[in-house]
Amino acid sequence: MRSGKFAPVKKRGRGRITHLACKVLEKRFPDVTDSFEEWLPSRPDWIHELPDIDILQRELIELKERGGKIVLYGHDDMDGITGIYIGMRILEGEGYTVVPIMPRRLTDDYGLLPSRMEGVLLPGDLLLTVDYGCSAVHGVKWALDLGARIVITDHHTLHYPLPPAHGMINPQRVGPPATYMAGCSVLYAALISIYPEWENNPELLIAVALGTVSDRVPLLGWNRYLLEEFRKVNIDKLEGGLAVLAEAWPARETAWTGSMVRHAISSVIGKGEGSGIEFLLDFMMDDNYKRCRKIWKRLKKSSRRRAHILSEIFSEAIKNRDDQASAYGMNLVYLDSIPDGMGGTLASKLSRITHRGTIIVSPRDGDRLSGEARSYGDWDMADFLVSMGDVFTSAGGHRMAAGFSSEGITWGELRELLLSKMTSYPVDPVPMPHIDLVVDELPDPEEFLCLAPFGGEFLPPAVKKDTMRYLLNVGESSVSWFITEESGD
Repeated sequence: MRSGKFAPVKKRGRGRITHLACKVLEKRFPDVTDSFEEWLPSRPDWIHELPDIDILQRELIELKERGGKIVLYGHDDMDGITGIYIGMRILEGEGYTVVPIMPRRLTDDYGLLPSRMEGVLLPGDLLLTVDYGCSAVHGVKWALDLGARIVITDHHTLHYPLPPAHGMINPQRVGPPATYMAGCSVLYAALISIYPEWENNPELLIAVALGTVSDRVPLLGWNRYLLEEFRKVNIDKLEGGLAVLAEAWPARETAWTGSMVRHAISSVIGKGEGSGIEFLLDFMMDDNYKRCRKIWKRLKKSSRRRAHILSEIFSEAIKNRDDQASAYGMNLVYLDSIPDGMGGTLASKLSRITHRGTIIVSPRDGDRLSGEARSYGDWDMADFLVSMGDVFTSAGGHRMAAGFSSEGITWGELRELLLSKMTSYPVDPVPMPHIDLVVDELPDPEEFLCLAPFGGEFLPPAVKKDTMRYLLNVGESSVSWFITEESGD
């Protein structure tokens, strides 16, 4: 067998795709004419392939004519904050006044909260959301009654009735490959369609890449195009906090995985009280490199403390898994207390290690129950939770990650309702480990590095030799095969 280094068959941005790598693509995309194009598509025609970008363009033109400001409302997670950064950079660069709003999910319900907007959003202003708002019927009606204009940009699962915004740029309205996008990239695609001079701006691309990987969306389709553009960025042009983030990105120009990035960057920033998420926007805006390096060192030290706390909580969660949910192929865990911001991280870790979808529930503010959920296999967590909308005061998210809150219901009652729904949800939450190729001899693992990055729904290659399954193990400076039944996510 010729080594991949000497048997290139196709070319892409970072180099050449080997014969065996093409075989993997053919196995993973069997029903398409061109598996290479399916894996790494050409630049999308965003303005014609995403809905209502023309409405946002018209609203921005009219806002500049009449005066007023943009209230940019987003999530308090990595996807939302990187999206707010993108919106502020482009829109302030185009001469608009932009005021960001970021509710805290520990204390605030999901959606557009009038209490957050009151006194900030004024008649004639444009309310523009990022990673937020597709289910916010009450908040949108409040803003309409006030006399504001509203355009929603979001990527979360739609459930009806939809809010009566003037425009809604949500890929869920058009289907794949758009639906793979993170919230930050939806806003990026919309704004560069209107202001093309901002396309491939290095500062914006690192924000898109960080939000995309942190939000655990599939590394497929249009996301791969955006991540390939990020790989080409010359980080020498970056300053301050953005330069620090780019330097922390593991093996950016060679081969990396989503889990490597989340370990090296997302987990260092963290979530919750005292974490870097509280000042991430300011950090990204800061052009003082020395100051940002000091902040990053402090965050890494703090992340080690959080990792120790998470380890203790994880042990408790393992012991408290619901046996009946486990029989259905799911993790369901109730904990009396979870430190601020750790619920989602705990659900992700439990899902990854046990190879099962996970729902973590804990009490908040008296009789309120809060849940963080992560998917595995075919389980669409947002669809599962939204289908129980009458049980929750708020619920939302996307296929791989979602959350909810409920009031006036006990944990015992909620548990029974969740278990009842699990029995009728028609998917397999524990998929079989994938195998891309059957081989007589293990090939050089470096032949497959050209397919990186690996992550959600595009896992590292796996081969079968005799009766053993070998998964590609990618590190910052090495690559190898190891025997495992793990998915590789």
